[in-house]
Amino acid sequence: MATNYSRRNSSSLRANRHCPREREINILLLGPTGVGKSTFINAFANYITYDTLEEAVNNDMQVVIPTAFSHTEHETFDERLIVIGREDEHEKFSIEGQSATQQCRSFLFPIGNRNLRFIDTPGIGDTRGIEQDEKNFQEILNFISQYEHLNAIFIMLKPGEHRLNILFRFSVNELLRHLHIEAAANLNFVFTSARATFFTPGPSKQLIEGLLNKHRIEQNVIIPFSRENSFLFDNEAFRYLALCKNGIHINVEETQSYSKSWDHSVKEYARLMKSINACSLHAVSNTVSLNEAEQLIRKFPRPMAETAKLIEENIQLAQDHKRKVLTNPRGLSEGIPQNDAQIVYLKHPRTVCVGDRCCRVVDINGEKKLEYLSICHDECYLNGVKQETLYDQKLQDCTAMEPNEGFCLVCDCHWLQHKHITYEYKTNRTNVKSVTTRSKRTMTMDDIDKRISDLRKEERKIQNVYKKLVRFLHVNALLSTNDDYIDYLEYFIREERMKQGAGAENTQMIDNLQKIKDDYRKEMDLFKRTAEEQKNTANTSEVIKPEDIFDLVNELYELPITGEQIRHQVEGIKIGQERNGFRREIYVDLPAKAATSKVMRQLQEIVSDDQQKI
Repeated sequence: MATNYSRRNSSSLRANRHCPREREINILLLGPTGVGKSTFINAFANYITYDTLEEAVNNDMQVVIPTAFSHTEHETFDERLIVIGREDEHEKFSIEGQSATQQCRSFLFPIGNRNLRFIDTPGIGDTRGIEQDEKNFQEILNFISQYEHLNAIFIMLKPGEHRLNILFRFSVNELLRHLHIEAAANLNFVFTSARATFFTPGPSKQLIEGLLNKHRIEQNVIIPFSRENSFLFDNEAFRYLALCKNGIHINVEETQSYSKSWDHSVKEYARLMKSINACSLHAVSNTVSLNEAEQLIRKFPRPMAETAKLIEENIQLAQDHKRKVLTNPRGLSEGIPQNDAQIVYLKHPRTVCVGDRCCRVVDINGEKKLEYLSICHDECYLNGVKQETLYDQKLQDCTAMEPNEGFCLVCDCHWLQHKHITYEYKTNRTNVKSVTTRSKRTMTMDDIDKRISDLRKEERKIQNVYKKLVRFLHVNALLSTNDDYIDYLEYFIREERMKQGAGAENTQMIDNLQKIKDDYRKEMDLFKRTAEEQKNTANTSEVIKPEDIFDLVNELYELPITGEQIRHQVEGIKIGQERNGFRREIYVDLPAKAATSKVMRQLQEIVSDDQQKI
């Protein structure tokens, strides 16, 4: 029978929610499934609270992350499940071999007037296969993109680990490829369960050195591996605490051994923090990196499709206005009717239905518009969902959906007819009265022709830039991605056909959106075939570097007609993602006595000297 111990609900010592970002110490934990990343964090909470193992046994056990492990009785060999904390959506105990940590979360500890943030991640080497590993790693890259810097990256291993090939492929090769080559200087090797090898790397040493040497030859990146960046812990003392709290008797000899492990690990934490504090920061968002470029591009499908539709609307409005002016020249003084986009940032991410049954066509001042009627989950912080993406399978897990059949409990439509949004897109009709000269005069037909020409010019520019962005993503992304841009164009074509059925004269609009979609798909299919054929050749034509991506995006932002709107749309998605990330931050509460513990005083002294520079 398992016994549960809940985490503390209140305390007088907690992390500072107003600590400046540059003063925070950010540490990313990476390692194979089962290496003990969550146990590492739980053990740390106890090390900085109590001076000795005996003191910890006689006081409340600090449980930051729920965890479970199997204990075998010495005399009977009976197995018993020891559970600490309660299983939740973030931590799963029951499925052997799968990563217990389902999503990235960060845990902030108070260290003097600074915060120490451990970023816990899903394990690599998941029994669900390499596809799950790739999804887990993409989740890691997405999550860390919200932070400005990393002080350290912990590659966590067990001495004698035999799965380093899998670990290094993702946590070293892919990490350095997606962040920046300079991140190599911030790598530290942290060995867990090191008591079994007398606090040495054991047989893993030669394997690690061999893999790093291969990495140096193939990638021309030197990753040091020495006593200075290697740290050996044994966090079994945390499990010892759990056993004691479950009433399991541990003999004196084993207790002494665990006590020595506790003392060694406490000293090792001090050495580790000194090493981290002496390193230069690795800038995540300020350094031009592959991951930053990827994260930016992934925000663009919805804004690009909405802008394509807006431009087509405005071209049609300008053409209609031109035809009216030919029969009634007085209309020139009214200006060119145009739709102006308004971006409304939502306070919370939202799940809405876009199905035919949940929308209607309304007439507003002679313009046919689609009105969506059903907000199915007004405050939807669904874990793992891709914001602004159509047909994301994660929407099946939204609390608005019936879990077995997948139909919405609010509107009764299927989950496939829903989307997850962070901003609302609205259009308002306005009249453009700018002229081609500085003198104030009535607009002419040339002004209308110029407006149409300028819109077409921006349309071509947007299409060309976006195709380059997508090609970059196709070549460099760890995971292949669905083309949400095509999904959105098809979605807008469906909307226009609904308006047409209600009397809108928009055949040209539909045809032009269809042509944009067909041309885009044809060009991208050709690119993908060519890229596949050239995969193993030295052909480097049309190579785009990460820094080029930001130049291309700035070209979009500087477009005179639609640039500011595109910027606002992308910013809205960014804000929504940041809000979602904040909900996965845990500010750890500790007992008041932690403020004066031996380890806490040591760490405060170490980090009080702000030696790190970006």
